[in-house]
Amino acid sequence: MSRMWGTLWLAAVLARAEPDVPQSFTVYSAPIRLRYGEVYNTQQDPMVLPQHIVDKYFDQGKAMALSGFDVEMIRKEKNGVESKVKLSDHYLHHYILAMGDNSTMQKIFQQAAKDKMFARMLTGCHAMTRSHVHSFLTSLGDDPDIVYFGSASGAEYRHNLQRYQAPFRRIISKPHLWAPIFHVINTNRPLKNTSVPYSPLLECPCTPQRKIDVKHGKIDGEDPDPPIQCSKEFAATGNPSCNLATYVGGWRCCEHGVFVIDTDKECSDPQCSEEPKDEIFMKYTFYYEDHYPETRKMEMAACCDVTSTTQGVENIEYDVPVCPSGTPPEKCLHTVETVQPVGYYHRHPKSPHDKHRADELVDLVFAAPHLHVAGLSIELFDDITNKTLCSVFASSDNKGGVMYGNGTEPGNENGYLVGLRPCSWAGGEAPRFQRNHPLRTRAVYNASRAHTGVMSLWLMDVSPVSDAEVLV
Repeated sequence: MSRMWGTLWLAAVLARAEPDVPQSFTVYSAPIRLRYGEVYNTQQDPMVLPQHIVDKYFDQGKAMALSGFDVEMIRKEKNGVESKVKLSDHYLHHYILAMGDNSTMQKIFQQAAKDKMFARMLTGCHAMTRSHVHSFLTSLGDDPDIVYFGSASGAEYRHNLQRYQAPFRRIISKPHLWAPIFHVINTNRPLKNTSVPYSPLLECPCTPQRKIDVKHGKIDGEDPDPPIQCSKEFAATGNPSCNLATYVGGWRCCEHGVFVIDTDKECSDPQCSEEPKDEIFMKYTFYYEDHYPETRKMEMAACCDVTSTTQGVENIEYDVPVCPSGTPPEKCLHTVETVQPVGYYHRHPKSPHDKHRADELVDLVFAAPHLHVAGLSIELFDDITNKTLCSVFASSDNKGGVMYGNGTEPGNENGYLVGLRPCSWAGGEAPRFQRNHPLRTRAVYNASRAHTGVMSLWLMDVSPVSDAEVLV
């Protein structure tokens, strides 16, 4: 049936009077200014999209269809010359983008002003729990004029191609504004007293300055939000990240404005005011086309995070304990698995406003893996048939889809995880499932040394199947 739909889509495209010409526009973030060891982890104020986009789509009440985007972290010289920033200079932990109609964006900010918890869910690392964003958007109605994308996309951004195969597109009605969230750590110092080629700061160590109050469940006087919690299955493994009493590093010690260095030892004051601030920008180039009747919209999937077994993510991060001394290198591995439904549907605590039935059909159209340093592989399976849907792994030639740098130039930083290859499907080949269909994720890390705050996620998108498509 899906192959028939792909044929119909192609026929519709060929029937147009004029073919699409690839179009793009570029936007820049507000400046990110950090001292060495400092964390930037917040949402920037909404910014207006380029005027020709506003004129063509927002002013005319039309929808724009995004077919992909490119990401770059840059410096700007006074003469306008741009240069790429190395991961060993500023580490991009993750980014999240919102784009859409100004009225919908305003509703989100108004709700955030009234609800402190909701505001935290939209900013910083908390926004990585995309289920909360999904829940709010579905509460606005069937087709909110805003799209969120990104989430745990981070250091692998230069070699993580964000392209969607036709007819699947991110559809934005009346695009007017965009608002980014960035989590960046200034790591631009030569490495000292370390046996690894990458900065240990990227794993967000909880420094002595972090006030962890296990009795009252607080970090720096605040509730960890979202709470530190794992699925029952993952918590049963005893992973240190699932309990505040054993939490020693990760994104909950990496909030906006904190330092992930011991400022008592390395700075003259808590803000390291003697250190200069370095300025960088994030640059995004979006590829777009008009929305056509045959265009099919994409929505965030409910899968997959290895610390969860329900719709959406759970603890998101976890620790990789070092393997026992004497373990053969080929067995010094940390492997985790989980099973989750592919799509969001109603009657679930994390999607109370979702009106979709569990048996409704969706097509899996995009699956981008996300790992951290020491990640060796991540696989996605149909848990019913055991069919492999997407798989990436580390190899000496980097052709397995998990890429590690071995040089000095941006995008090839020695020892850093610099690329992860996504999987995407066209209309005729996309796997089709009910929303409650279980998918299984398996992730493997090198455990020859301990790691904190690692992640094993699939940032996936599905496309709802209409009644007309079911009948094809």
